[in-house]
Amino acid sequence: MSEEISKLINGAIDCHMHGSPDVTQRVASDLDLARAAKAAGMKGILVKSHVTPTTSRARLVQDVVGKGFHVFGGLVLNTQAGGLNIAAVEAEIKLGAKQIWLPTLSAVNQAVISNRDTSHCVPVFDEAGKLKPQLYDIFDLIAKADIVLGTGHLSAAEIAEIVPIAMQRGVKKVLITHPESRLIKMSLEMQKDLARQGAFFDRCFFQMSVTGAAALPPEAMVAQIETTGHECSIISTDFGQVSNDPPVEGLKKYIQVLLQHGVSYPALEVMVKKNPALLMGV
Repeated sequence: MSEEISKLINGAIDCHMHGSPDVTQRVASDLDLARAAKAAGMKGILVKSHVTPTTSRARLVQDVVGKGFHVFGGLVLNTQAGGLNIAAVEAEIKLGAKQIWLPTLSAVNQAVISNRDTSHCVPVFDEAGKLKPQLYDIFDLIAKADIVLGTGHLSAAEIAEIVPIAMQRGVKKVLITHPESRLIKMSLEMQKDLARQGAFFDRCFFQMSVTGAAALPPEAMVAQIETTGHECSIISTDFGQVSNDPPVEGLKKYIQVLLQHGVSYPALEVMVKKNPALLMGV
């Protein structure tokens, strides 16, 4: 590992990784993920699950790994959480959640792209095209707690409509979940517009790690970062799948690839340290 990568990993926060227990097989447990990240000199991790809240788990892991390292969790508003469940959001925030995601696996957008039945999805708009009323209360809770609203697997068009509403309700930390993914494919122009509004972008290594035609070339990721400016981006892995490297090793590879494709050390320091720390409030 080069000296540059070593320095960038030291103090880094990966705000998007998946551990076990989970209904999907994962490469490591939350505890093992935290131990590996702490051993690498990282400052913290945020563990995400599509089917269960992770804040309580994060607190338990935090107690085991001890001080000098942060373990964060949150809640995804999928069917398993009761959908747009105001009470669940309120409870998770009281437990210390750092991010609330809009639907991912339960997003209508994902079902449509995957040719699945949408009857069990969690729509964010009603049949008249208006935002579901529960979301106003959820945005208010997120705003009051000053935590992150993640856009999940909504479509680019849905995200573009929701972000201004959330910000009008006082949400200061809006994080666009992997805009580069095959599920979202957000245009550069839309990203530029959202960046001007104050949104951040969670740029994940996962889409670059897949094989075949769906893989995102490094040049495309760099173009997205440069279009909006690194000042509003974070880099994370979205790793935890058994088909990928362990997340810490994935983050090292991601940093190496971006360095090799012209992203500067100072820009990477902002995306892997400064901005994640700002969003996590540490």
